[in-house]
Amino acid sequence: MADSAYDPYQNRNVEKPISNFGAFISLIKCVIGTGVLALPLAFRYSGTILGIVLLTLTAFLLIHGIQLIVRCMVECSRRMQIGYATYPEAMVYSFANGPKCFRYISKAAGYLADIVLCSSHYGICVVYLVFVSSNIKSVVDQTVDLEAVVDIRIYIAVIGLLSIPFFCIIYLKYLVPLNFVANLLLYIGFAMIFHYIFQDLPPFSDRSFVGDPLKLSIFFGIVLFSISSVGVMLAVESKMARPQKFIGWFGVLNLASFVVVISYITFGIFGYWHYGEEVQASLTLDLPTEPILIS
Repeated sequence: MADSAYDPYQNRNVEKPISNFGAFISLIKCVIGTGVLALPLAFRYSGTILGIVLLTLTAFLLIHGIQLIVRCMVECSRRMQIGYATYPEAMVYSFANGPKCFRYISKAAGYLADIVLCSSHYGICVVYLVFVSSNIKSVVDQTVDLEAVVDIRIYIAVIGLLSIPFFCIIYLKYLVPLNFVANLLLYIGFAMIFHYIFQDLPPFSDRSFVGDPLKLSIFFGIVLFSISSVGVMLAVESKMARPQKFIGWFGVLNLASFVVVISYITFGIFGYWHYGEEVQASLTLDLPTEPILIS
């Protein structure tokens, strides 16, 4: 029987921990990414009103699931009498102490958790590299008079090589200032996009309130890609100086998620409101190519 008085939080040793504010900044940066540009397309499939309801419900279920995972990992740490149990370690321990039929696959459960996390991170990184490379290529092709169009794979290779030094930063604390600047630039970019979106808005009633139910699967696919960052959220919690402040009604996770959901709903609603059924897979493809003129 594990000691019920054992507190894993008091026995967790984190090298170079991050503050609550650093965790908040990191969560926003890690969740808000390229997927936000596809949210107007998601609202095209769901409709405006139904999209708001489903996006909020999906985010609520995701955050609730993350909180349950964190609580289970902390409980496994308490029973194992260690400061911190990783997600795969918690899986192995849970299966090993569960019903007899699950004990035989306890090690496989840990491997499965590793495979799922690695596959998720790999897929997200690939999407980011392709997205960044495609946008840089688009800008270069429009502004630089090249004799021959450079293949997109060259851009991906260059961007990938330039990203390696950042991937080598093993301490999340050192990334907090970069994440803060990235968030600042991100919302400046949103403001520039809204400069176009707010011009000549059609009547809101011209947009469907409820979309085609048969296409809701596409909506959920886009939304889940945009907001699901389980591995990153767990990594942020593991590096906090006060990890007990990560979950709870006014925990770091809930506060960051509130900002993310408000940003996503605003971006998705106004993007679909302006471009309607012509909205493309990425909102950047709908924007005009001329420079912004501030009157």
